[in-house]
Amino acid sequence: MAKLKFVMSLPGDTMYLRAQTTAALREADRLGADLEVISAQMDAVGQGQQLLGLVQSAKAKPDGIILEPVSAAALPRVAEAAVAAGIGWVVSNAHVEYVASLRRNAKVPVFQISQDHLEVGRIQGRQMGAILPKGGAVLYLRGPQMSWWATTRFEGMEGAKPSNVEVRSVKVLASTTEGAFNAVSSWLDLTKQRPEGTQLIVSQNADFITGAKKAFETNTSASDRAKWMAIPCAGVGVADRSRPLVDQGWLCATVVTSLTMDRAVEMLARAIKESSKPPEHTFVEAYSYPSIEELAKKWKAR
Repeated sequence: MAKLKFVMSLPGDTMYLRAQTTAALREADRLGADLEVISAQMDAVGQGQQLLGLVQSAKAKPDGIILEPVSAAALPRVAEAAVAAGIGWVVSNAHVEYVASLRRNAKVPVFQISQDHLEVGRIQGRQMGAILPKGGAVLYLRGPQMSWWATTRFEGMEGAKPSNVEVRSVKVLASTTEGAFNAVSSWLDLTKQRPEGTQLIVSQNADFITGAKKAFETNTSASDRAKWMAIPCAGVGVADRSRPLVDQGWLCATVVTSLTMDRAVEMLARAIKESSKPPEHTFVEAYSYPSIEELAKKWKAR
């Protein structure tokens, strides 16, 4: 069989997406496959145009496309064109209805792989209860409204948090450190919030915490700044990045998530070589660090 060629399309540039890229390239190299990585720069229309151009190109087409979409719709027309052209199609960290219908007659692999974002949110809700056993107010930094992962994590958190925990959400329009800085800066300016009204900061990813702390440093008085910076923070991230942040005390807790792109590359390559059909949707592991029990024990004593 000729050397497999894949294209991986990412929505933008974050620490998580860089980790995705590194892991996917390493896996492709292990498998002897070529992997081209392209970024949509958070432009959903541009992402579709990039991929449609590859599908319609007269040059050698890729054997498969692995997409982490900018928008929740996840480019259904491009997916149809790719599959019709004999190109495998994998959707990462999204949930789209069209995958099921595409799989019915597809002669190439079509599947989804993602973190279990609902469970990630539930874990964060349980962490809130463990860290704030007597209740309190949480500043919750959530991703863009159009992002399926952000909405699903929020739903999971809302369903799992105790009723005595009040959540005040700040929506980060761009899933970056700068996006979080802008969102928290605007929130501070518009609401005139004081640090005494917040007992915990919880973020849907670790990048948002960095942006929030920069906003506190830049947009608050000296006395309030120290109080904002002392509020415990919890986030989400892959093990090699988020666990050290807890061990160093920068975070009080994290939801440890797994990468998807390396697994997607491996599953896609195996499916093509073996003419097999992967499951429609595969979830990767997520867990609390420290465990919910350890957090409850630690914070009950405070």
